[in-house]
Amino acid sequence: MSLWIVAGNTGHALAAALLTSLAILTSRRSLRSYEGQILVVALTVTALWSLRHALASVLNIGALSDGVAETVRNGAWLGVMTIYMHRHPVGGSLGRVRPLVLLSLAQVLVIQLGFDLLVGEGAPVNEVVLPVFQSSWLLRCTFALGALVLLHGMSTQRDHPAAARRQAWVGAGLAFMWAYDFNHYALAWLTDGRADSIGPMRGFVMALFSLMLVLGLRADDGTRALALSRAVTMRLVSLGILALYLIVVTLLATLSSGLIAPVGRVVQFGVLFALAVSVLALMPSTSLRAWLRVEITKHLFAHRYDYRMLWMRFAATVGENGTDEAPLETRVTRAIAEAIEAPSAALYLRDEDGRLSLAKHWCWPVQTELPGHLPAVLADRLLETAWIVDLAADWATYGAMLPAWMQRSAQTWALAPLIHADQLVGVILLAAPPGNRRLDWEDLDVLRVVCWEAAARLGEARSRAALAEAQRFDEFNRRFAFILHDLKNLVSQMSLLASNAERHADNPAFREDMVLTLKETASRMTELLQRLGRPGSRAEAKGLLLGPWARDLVASWAAGLGLVEVDGDVMRPVRADAEGLSRAIGHLVRNAIEASPAGRLVWISLSENALGASIRVTDRGHGMSEAFMRDQLFRPFSSTKPTGFGLGAHEARLLVQTMGGMLDVESIEGQGTTFTIRLPFADIWGSDASSEQTRKTG
Repeated sequence: MSLWIVAGNTGHALAAALLTSLAILTSRRSLRSYEGQILVVALTVTALWSLRHALASVLNIGALSDGVAETVRNGAWLGVMTIYMHRHPVGGSLGRVRPLVLLSLAQVLVIQLGFDLLVGEGAPVNEVVLPVFQSSWLLRCTFALGALVLLHGMSTQRDHPAAARRQAWVGAGLAFMWAYDFNHYALAWLTDGRADSIGPMRGFVMALFSLMLVLGLRADDGTRALALSRAVTMRLVSLGILALYLIVVTLLATLSSGLIAPVGRVVQFGVLFALAVSVLALMPSTSLRAWLRVEITKHLFAHRYDYRMLWMRFAATVGENGTDEAPLETRVTRAIAEAIEAPSAALYLRDEDGRLSLAKHWCWPVQTELPGHLPAVLADRLLETAWIVDLAADWATYGAMLPAWMQRSAQTWALAPLIHADQLVGVILLAAPPGNRRLDWEDLDVLRVVCWEAAARLGEARSRAALAEAQRFDEFNRRFAFILHDLKNLVSQMSLLASNAERHADNPAFREDMVLTLKETASRMTELLQRLGRPGSRAEAKGLLLGPWARDLVASWAAGLGLVEVDGDVMRPVRADAEGLSRAIGHLVRNAIEASPAGRLVWISLSENALGASIRVTDRGHGMSEAFMRDQLFRPFSSTKPTGFGLGAHEARLLVQTMGGMLDVESIEGQGTTFTIRLPFADIWGSDASSEQTRKTG
């Protein structure tokens, strides 16, 4: 048994299984109607006929049953068509011809049944029975041709969408089956039964017929219609073309085999060589594939584009998370080109001068040099009109604004503006798709929508970049404001030091404190300059013993500030950045001194509890109101001092918060203010955590 026969029997078995399942499902849903009953009968008879073919070589079923089963199968489907036409009558000439065709086909089936009973379809062909076989084959060709004519008439009718889908799939399946029958029996009639090369292909035909019935009969009211996607349709059409090619090769080889031996072999070789050369020449052709895609879309689908898949592919391409590190401009260019089926594209973005500068291109041929800029007048015109320029038809309007190479190039196709928030973000230049088709309304609609989305993505990306730049400037200005505030405090400290030097210059202890203060001030100013060049740098918080550290800090202020006392102690180290904490307490102490009457002390009190340590800075100054503390305290540029920046308390709280602490305030107008810094204890205390303090106090 040849491989073709095995494959054909497999196709018959698959068809029998599908048709049996479909008959069971249809009987459960539509058996109450007369149309449903005859449909179940037709499905069952066809399933049995296919099963007979699948088991013929195994069970050695007689030839008589083959022809009878096929005639009964054709009669059942003719009954289905008769019921349908009775329930959907039409007027005019078609309505008058239908009954005649149905009656004629019924008569053909009756005569055919007589021939089937007289001699089996698969009986040996000899000179005695050859006329009978020829008549039988001719009758089958006649029936198949008449059934195809009826199907063509039915295809002109359309009901509601579900019925139309059902009719289209079932009609296509029947047409496929009877078209094969016509060719099969016509070939047998022409060659007196000697050419049966396409006989084994009947199993494939019935398998496809069954699939079409499944698709059609599932497209019923109340159920979700099954439909082939464009990709599957293209593959099925490709397989159909391949099958047609094989059939043509088989037919030509069979017909030429009847010629005289030398001539027949030459003709066979020539035919096969010509077909092979034709296939090799046509298969790589992108124009042919584009033409085939256009024709399939035109005749099988309502629209050129599958908008669902188009939008999903566009969103996936633009929204890639950078796995290939492609920038947004490249992804946008590629997404628009793929959406419109253009082989390549170039993106021009508008710069500060108003010109359109080349940003990115995708798959643009290397031999075609793209200009770096497009004129600003073109950008203004595209923003004004928002039109998509058809480079093959709009030269009368835009020719003077476009580079001359675009007019000379046969590759350029369309120029689409990218407009977002009434601003021209850029334009995209698209290459002509295979086949050089003209822009139509579907192309324009797709381009318009995807360009809107692309412009929004690019515009928002620009806005984010501008915002990031503004944030960097804001961070620099913020850092500079804090540094300027610290510098003002240092200047005040130096002024106070100079004033005290006039009164206490002869005091050795004062001179010692003055040298220490000058060193601390110089170190502080150097650190300010370094901070200006280190954006966002923060020292690591370490374990810090507050008692010795606070007394050393106050001692460094002795000559410059004075009037500051430290009491209390904390025995456990806290988690803090010594330099940052110095700045925070320095802001609070200077604010306290400036808020207090001349000569009043400011106290720094240290204490601890189970949760952590506290540093209180207390003054007996004029205090703050509840409204000021609630609405303005800790906000930049809000101060009770006429010349204050309002940044000291704000930066102090930020510094404390970065160490994991809190800054609280209590104040009574006319009595004074207490700022309390609360810091957690260090998680780990060791030599590394206390090394800095050990060096200071050792």
